[in-house]
Amino acid sequence: MVYVKSCETYDRDTVLECIREIFEQYDVLKDISGLNIAVKPNLVCKKVPESAATTHPAVVWAVCKLLKEAGAEVVIAESPSGFYEPGLLKSLYKITGIEKAAKDSGATLNFDTTVTEVENPRGKYLKKIKILTPLAKADKIINIAKLKTHGMMVYTGAVKNLFGSVAGLEKTQYHFQLSDYDEFADCIIDIFLANAPVFNIIDAVVGMHKEGPTAGEPYELKKILASPDAFELDVIATSMIKVDAMRVPVLKRAVERGLAEQNCEKIDAIGDGTVNGQLITVEDFIVKYNDDLTRLHFSDGILGKIMSYSMRPRPVFNKSKCRACNECVNCCPAKVITLENDGKKKFAKVNLKGCIRCYCCQEVCLFKAVKIKKPWLNKIVVRNKNSK
Repeated sequence: MVYVKSCETYDRDTVLECIREIFEQYDVLKDISGLNIAVKPNLVCKKVPESAATTHPAVVWAVCKLLKEAGAEVVIAESPSGFYEPGLLKSLYKITGIEKAAKDSGATLNFDTTVTEVENPRGKYLKKIKILTPLAKADKIINIAKLKTHGMMVYTGAVKNLFGSVAGLEKTQYHFQLSDYDEFADCIIDIFLANAPVFNIIDAVVGMHKEGPTAGEPYELKKILASPDAFELDVIATSMIKVDAMRVPVLKRAVERGLAEQNCEKIDAIGDGTVNGQLITVEDFIVKYNDDLTRLHFSDGILGKIMSYSMRPRPVFNKSKCRACNECVNCCPAKVITLENDGKKKFAKVNLKGCIRCYCCQEVCLFKAVKIKKPWLNKIVVRNKNSK
């Protein structure tokens, strides 16, 4: 069952009452006095709350405040894209508004950058995995995601949010070793299962569409969604924005692994975000699918390979917007991005021959200097295919 709660604004009192209603619906606060609760938001990078790239601090504050009032010890833990070290965490918490949210709610910010290996018997690829120590040691994990589009995984919500339990640049190794989208989706599912949060919330008061997860545009959905089942939660969330769940790699693999329902009508959705049991949807939320080529068949051999390569979406770097900050260089799993100098300025440049199309460069760029573009041949072929 998924609770869909209308929430018009990030006003703290409004958000607090929404979260309180959700917690009461599921008895989240029952018997948690004295427990160590880890709260895992989406703090993918150092973006201000208004950018809609990160979980809004008002939602984090409300969750932590209610947990603290119920007697729990609360720590906020996250590993963003890039390096994972105390100084960078401090600036991340400050810029995203989470520092103040923690202070005002009584929660503790995590600065422990160690990892702990945990057993993961339900994992497909990852039977053991190293995750952030505060998450591994917590009695319970509360997962607070942000509803956004995603260049590689199409959509990011509750399940994908636990990829942030992997420390720093170690994430790039998973990207490189499992560059096939379905395999990487299985990896994300495995990581989620290793963490096993007891409750999941999606901040969709303002989501992000178009060039998510960091370079897109804010979109007012005015909803907070919640459920103990993250897979059901993501299916309902994608249905709300009219995204085909079977074209979202994580949900596609979850359905195939028996972890999720393909049909949202088989999942109970309740709350004032529904009408007579029917989910209220939006019409103009823009998502960019990345599976166009998998739905096409090219001839085998060298010609087929050339066609496939010619039509793959690719990262395009805007030289004038680039600040040569080195973030994309550090985070590139394939190590195919370098800083160049044309005598006037430094700028990042990608060697597409080695690019694995993970789009980490777009995700970590704070200046929106990276766009994911489909070649003209891709657009023509896909348009003709879809028109038949």
